Amino acid sequence: MLVTFYGVRGSIAAPGPRTIKYGGNTSCVHVRLNDGNNIIFDAGTGIRELGIRMVQNDEPLLLLLSHGHWDHIQGYPFFAPIYQPDREIRICQSIDSNEVSLKAILEQMDGSTFPVRSEDLPSKITTVDQVDEYIDAQSFQTTRMPLNHPGGGDAYRIEEDGVSIAYITDNELDPLAAPQTTYAEWVHFCKGVDLLIHDAQYTEKDLPAKHGWGHSLISQVRQLAVDAQVKNLAMYHHDPERTDSELDEIAIESAKFFKSRNSVIGSYIASEGLVFELTSRKDSRVTTIDLYEISR
Repeated sequence: MLVTFYGVRGSIAAPGPRTIKYGGNTSCVHVRLNDGNNIIFDAGTGIRELGIRMVQNDEPLLLLLSHGHWDHIQGYPFFAPIYQPDREIRICQSIDSNEVSLKAILEQMDGSTFPVRSEDLPSKITTVDQVDEYIDAQSFQTTRMPLNHPGGGDAYRIEEDGVSIAYITDNELDPLAAPQTTYAEWVHFCKGVDLLIHDAQYTEKDLPAKHGWGHSLISQVRQLAVDAQVKNLAMYHHDPERTDSELDEIAIESAKFFKSRNSVIGSYIASEGLVFELTSRKDSRVTTIDLYEISR
């Protein structure tokens, strides 16, 4: 399983000299499975660069949307494969907000707010209405969990060949209102995953002003990783105001935190071009991880 980050910011793209190291594009992660399936989590502005790379092949693509907010769909009109004749692309979203979110990603291409209309695209784009039935029929295992986020949405856990990842963005671990998913349920959902990708947009300084906005504290995400006994944590969906130097400090703080807990969890600040190659030795069930960056 190959996991590549193409967009790691939240709320709005934040290009510029202060975000060069980690990147300024919004949410997009590509997962290539061992069986050749290509899963794309979210279509933020990071999906444009992914599309440039994906036009080199004609493999089917599955786009799993966490939800339909702008920072998770606005890169879609610039995704090159949608302009390829006969390219097969399927789009899924959560059950509760499926119709609204699918409408949002397609109708932004209306000929007015964007010059190309979605109905004029040459690719074969299918929106999946019966999400559970479709996902259950795939060769890989997928489970979902409702996000604690305004408007709702889904987290995903993907498992293949003894390797697992969890993609949880725009999720508040300690929401103001009654949670859609409790902390204990998140611990169970993430239990033992090889890679946890989780929204870590806020620091304690951001609260209480932003409590209830649907994002987690970095400290809460680190604790979740410990409680769920994950193997690796990639902190994700960085605040657009968070600079490279501030994220460097968070990386140092996180290393100290896990060391103080006698934890061997691999701790990473998600960055554009970061790649995890996860492999499982079936005889011993030991998962190994290779880490590198793709050229930008």
